[in-house]
Amino acid sequence: MSSMSLKSPSAYDAVHKTECALSHDTPFCPSGLAINLKTFTATGDLFVDADHERTNCDLYLRTRSFYVPKKKSDENKDKGEQQQPKKVAIGTPDGFDAGDDAANVVDVNTLLVYPSKVEILLPNANLPELVLNVVDAVLKHDGVAKREDLAAWAEENEVKESRYAANLPQEDPNGRLISPDPKKWKCMESGTTENLWLNLSDGFIGSGRRNWDGSGGNGAALRHYEEMKAQGKDYPLAVKLGTITPNGADVFSYAPDENDLVTDANLKDHLSHWGIDIMKQTKTDKTMAELTLDLNQSFEFDKVTEAGKDLQAVSGAGRIGLSNLGNSCYIASILQLLASIDDVAAPNMAMAASLRASVPASSEATADELVQFAKAMEALRGNRYAGVNANAAPPEDGATPTPTPLRIAPRLFRTLLGQGHSEFSSARQQDALEYLGHLIDRMESAERSGASRIEASGASGLGWRPLKQLFEFEVEERLFDPESQTVRYTRRPELYLGVNVPLDRAVNSSEVAASDSEAAKRRKLQEAGACTYVSSDGTATDNAAAAAPPAPDAAMDTEMVPAKVVPRVPLLSCIDSFAATEVVEFNSPAMDGKQVNAQKSTRFATFPPYMLVAIHRYYFDKNWRPAKLDVEVEAPAELNLESLRAHGIRDGEVPMPDAPEGSGAAPASTRFSPDADIIAQIVAMGFEENGAKKACKATNNSGVEAAMEWMLSHMGDADFHTPYVEEEEAATAQPAGGASRFSPDADIIAQIVAMGFEENGAKKACKATNNSGVEAAMEWMLSHMGDADFHTPYVEEEEEAAPSASASAAVTRDDGPGIYELVGFVSHVGANTACGHYVCHARRTESPPMLVHVQDALSGGASTLGPWLLFNDEKVALSQETPVDRGYVYLYRRRASS
Repeated sequence: MSSMSLKSPSAYDAVHKTECALSHDTPFCPSGLAINLKTFTATGDLFVDADHERTNCDLYLRTRSFYVPKKKSDENKDKGEQQQPKKVAIGTPDGFDAGDDAANVVDVNTLLVYPSKVEILLPNANLPELVLNVVDAVLKHDGVAKREDLAAWAEENEVKESRYAANLPQEDPNGRLISPDPKKWKCMESGTTENLWLNLSDGFIGSGRRNWDGSGGNGAALRHYEEMKAQGKDYPLAVKLGTITPNGADVFSYAPDENDLVTDANLKDHLSHWGIDIMKQTKTDKTMAELTLDLNQSFEFDKVTEAGKDLQAVSGAGRIGLSNLGNSCYIASILQLLASIDDVAAPNMAMAASLRASVPASSEATADELVQFAKAMEALRGNRYAGVNANAAPPEDGATPTPTPLRIAPRLFRTLLGQGHSEFSSARQQDALEYLGHLIDRMESAERSGASRIEASGASGLGWRPLKQLFEFEVEERLFDPESQTVRYTRRPELYLGVNVPLDRAVNSSEVAASDSEAAKRRKLQEAGACTYVSSDGTATDNAAAAAPPAPDAAMDTEMVPAKVVPRVPLLSCIDSFAATEVVEFNSPAMDGKQVNAQKSTRFATFPPYMLVAIHRYYFDKNWRPAKLDVEVEAPAELNLESLRAHGIRDGEVPMPDAPEGSGAAPASTRFSPDADIIAQIVAMGFEENGAKKACKATNNSGVEAAMEWMLSHMGDADFHTPYVEEEEAATAQPAGGASRFSPDADIIAQIVAMGFEENGAKKACKATNNSGVEAAMEWMLSHMGDADFHTPYVEEEEEAAPSASASAAVTRDDGPGIYELVGFVSHVGANTACGHYVCHARRTESPPMLVHVQDALSGGASTLGPWLLFNDEKVALSQETPVDRGYVYLYRRRASS
């Protein structure tokens, strides 16, 4: 490759310059990164030779970054510029600091020339102008990482203008204006003086909604909106008094189709209508973002992250953190949890080199899930990043470099796994459990398309198994019809055990009740403006006589207020609730389709090598806002589930007959009909009926709350807006034999081909997106062009042989004793999964990872797990007070048979 064939990257080119495509090397590693000036992809020093052979590129831009101590003047300047966090996020604008070191960064660049491997210090006026221009363009290019961050943050930070602001009705004040003196503001319903909201339409001042910890208000502002709505007056916008400044204020829309903070372009005029001059207002109360931040900087945050403890930082293989890329803690916590599984880490580390070498020529390592996952396991459990940054200061600077850990930033992994997903491609905080399921699904697809590469790497001899097989298990559902005395047994696969928390099974119910009662008394006294302390025994002491009358907005002495007592529920009680018998309505085929109250119970048909247990802490409150149960779940170190093993049909039980063909008698589970009441309630909130029907089907008519939760998490799906098809219609449309035959949409194919794409890929895209439209098909194609099977011929479904019943039944799972030990867990801090912070606690083997069955053979079956470690983004420390009772997703490892 001559310099004449070089071309500067355009704004549309993908430039990967912050992370090696084949490892987690960064510019801060001793040898830095070498950026291929042909492909604009960076590689670490271990892989430059192979990249040169593969791409025939002779010129590389080597970038090295160094930490050097800051001068005291720089440190003082930084301290003076620090601002208070404004949002519940880490490593994001207006969020918490991600923990950057007190050091400046200095970059040194050279031109690496192959095959001589000579390095030329840059800039160098003796080099050809074209080479200098290309190097300069690469250095100035934003790069893929920065470009994605900027786009994601623009989306994440958007607060939308209310659709009601432009034509907001406002009643005649009739001389009733709002006083500019905050001390005169009070709720018109209760008289309370905290968290006050002014309805911009009629001037009503009401208290805001109560927060999960009991603070906040009594909900008068919302009740007033609902009362006016019932009278035919739509007054949705309210402004929080005390947050008004010349720059704006907190404005909330109570309208069901918004129900969130919004902006009001006419706020100045709307406030002036009630006598408030926005230019003369000053901030006297906290914004909603600040209040949310305060609530999350509470006991839970301290407990989950072990803040305030004198934690001992650790490093070395298996004790390596991940840099926070801005709301990426959900990714880091899941990767750390998976890296704690030796059956995942060991084979992927052993296969990594082979997988790198077998990347298809038509693809890139940056778009290869197998390579990116293997390199993550290699980085987190191997030795390459176990030390500290050994970079010396630049030759022209005599300063001593600051010792800092080598940082692993999973940018390429985040980008690749987020492709094609509306949520995981954004910079918003996400649900870690949903991400784990998404990661496993993506790896299943990659493992299927890369099966030959995996086999060639010697996977079978390394003990490798598909990722999903380590977690997936079957549950057996027993349905008993008491009228006909018949039973039906069915099985279904599950990836994790999701359990509700039965608060009535709390082991400290009396203490919780006493604490709640005391908090209720305290709130009433606060609303009455009393300066009173409520003791732990419920006795109220009036201090008014001993002190001057308090200001109307004075707060009670929080140091005297006892800590809130939260329920403690054993995990086994949660699992018992999952396995408990429930009564369901059922169209019994044994009773000619008559609806009966059947008894349904669930048991474990198989026990996987690793059991994931997810605690359903999150729900929607009565106002359909995401909320979280403040509860402690006592997760045991050992979990014995053998008593819940399924047994199949027993002697003496009569099997339930199948529904006679054409009789109309069928179990409710096979002929589904969306619940009309659930649909009506969802539509009344402003959502479309089509989505409501799909939500009912997905949640099996479990209720409005479950349906709403499903809808909010699936609105970005490619097929969400496709018409809902009744099951009776689907059955009618099926060809003989009951198999559905898919046919790609000819119009979609024609439009894609007209853009210059091949028909074969267009057909595959139509099938993958279920003919959802050109946009969905194109999005799928662009994210799957690198798949190994993308260019294989599309096969019409009628040409495919339908799987036989025996083939379906032949699926086997790794079943063993249902006795598990706790390996790790992911915890969440925050009011809901869309905000806050995730951390991982895990126990790992002290030695390099090896397959569990090998460990058991060496140790006689004894546990080989080390001490509890805290993985809080890039910080890794020995855990002191492990918050096992605050977990969201628990990971249990099956014990070996004795």
